[in-house]
Amino acid sequence: MSSPSAAGERPPVSPEALRESPRIALIGDVQGYAHRLEAALRNLGADPDFGTLPEDLTVVQLGDLVHKGPDSIGCMAIVDRFLSGAPERWIQLLGNHEAQYLGGFAIAPALPEHLQSDLLRWSSSQQMRIALALETVELGPVLVTHSGMTKWKWESIGAPATASEAAHLLNEEWERDPTEALAFGAMLDHTGQPGVVWAEAGGELLKSWTGMSHMPFSQVHGHTSPFHWFSNRWRHNVPHELLKWGVVNVPKRRTEFSWPDGTKIIGIDPGFGAKGATVELTPFVVHLAHSL
Repeated sequence: MSSPSAAGERPPVSPEALRESPRIALIGDVQGYAHRLEAALRNLGADPDFGTLPEDLTVVQLGDLVHKGPDSIGCMAIVDRFLSGAPERWIQLLGNHEAQYLGGFAIAPALPEHLQSDLLRWSSSQQMRIALALETVELGPVLVTHSGMTKWKWESIGAPATASEAAHLLNEEWERDPTEALAFGAMLDHTGQPGVVWAEAGGELLKSWTGMSHMPFSQVHGHTSPFHWFSNRWRHNVPHELLKWGVVNVPKRRTEFSWPDGTKIIGIDPGFGAKGATVELTPFVVHLAHSL
């Protein structure tokens, strides 16, 4: 399938829509478990059957809707209804599993053709983006991407000072150079620097910011977790010196690393896989201070 570059640059998320809907629910990797996504949305007061959201709510889904689980069709149908019914308040990010159909590396058996066409439509209509910036009450300025942005990636796009500038540069790069934007790293045994759909949480994302007393802004990511949910311990590649800054919420499948200046890297990948989705999908809810 073609890259998204022909569609032109992603427009910024509407400030007006966000101001009117200041409760922001960030939803991590769904991986084909439509019943978990549907339950999470109903708990937020949304209606997955009609694609309607409460007036105060914006949803950001961090990608990896598909593969692994039994119902990729159902997951995409739910999102498609919200993209139609609440287009300014459902923000869909690109995961590495969707990127397979938009110029990225193939990692799973192909989805049916009509789902591939839907993903291309989301991209071509500019309803999908690779990065989002928010100004939140809880975290201040925060960059939201599928896998998180490593320090190396931050430097490669010009070391932007703000989350808003970083999101703009990342979305622009996806339009201009999908190969670079969707670059993979250690997860596929590649020694190059990964983009924001492929960075592994412990050995790439967290490791890259080790030794820094501060970061330019906080981040929220999905894709991988630095905590192994099934063995109940930190993964071996999490830098030892960061463990004193890390906390984990096992029931909500959430990790949080806090730097001395108060910036954070928060992971919300619930770890759903081919063996099942053994816990509820719990959105990470923050509140908008003002839009960037």
